[in-house]
Amino acid sequence: MSASSKKGLLEVHNLKKTYWNGTVAIPAVRGVDLTILEGEFVAFMGPSGSGKSTLMNLLAFLDAPSSGSYSFSAVNIEDFDEDYRAELRNATIGFVFQQFHLLPRTTALDNVRLPLMYAGVKRKLQKERAYEALRRVGLTDRLFHRPNELSGGQQQRVSIARALVNNPTVLFCDEPTGNLDSKTAEEIMNILSALHQDGVTIIMVTHEPDIAAYADRIIHMKDGKIIKS
Repeated sequence: MSASSKKGLLEVHNLKKTYWNGTVAIPAVRGVDLTILEGEFVAFMGPSGSGKSTLMNLLAFLDAPSSGSYSFSAVNIEDFDEDYRAELRNATIGFVFQQFHLLPRTTALDNVRLPLMYAGVKRKLQKERAYEALRRVGLTDRLFHRPNELSGGQQQRVSIARALVNNPTVLFCDEPTGNLDSKTAEEIMNILSALHQDGVTIIMVTHEPDIAAYADRIIHMKDGKIIKS
């Protein structure tokens, strides 16, 4: 799909987030305007404290903005309460973190099917979809291995498979290669690139230029603002 034919998936206008320490205001995101297209691969970069992780949390409904507007698939998110946003998040968004967040005594297959268990999907379908997600990341030979029997790269593949098992519209990745060596990081980024080629929208936070280079677009932030995109 060409850029001109893609639809706006996430759109924010004058988005702000301010935290408070007593009576002291700490602005984290300062009036951001941004459109992310359906099927786009976007990387956020910036120094510590630039607001990139806060902005990602706002885009993923993990935090609520202090002001501004935000639409997701043309739905105005600020019109709905936290329960609705949680339902929308569970149905449309996958997360990959720097820390893998896998259950240590649980097999790769069972770690991946956890979101489906919580969603009430029938057990047979859980296993079928978990297997398919692990196939997409090249781990069908590790279905019954526990995290301590897997390398760091394999654990991150399991976490990517878990993020994919609900067929999300958009995948948020927060420093997905931060705990990996360069060779393994390249393997993980090749997987994310393949998912992007399959049409998954990916929004990634990274501080590494060589990792950001995998994205279609790099958005640079400083002091809570976008300075280059």
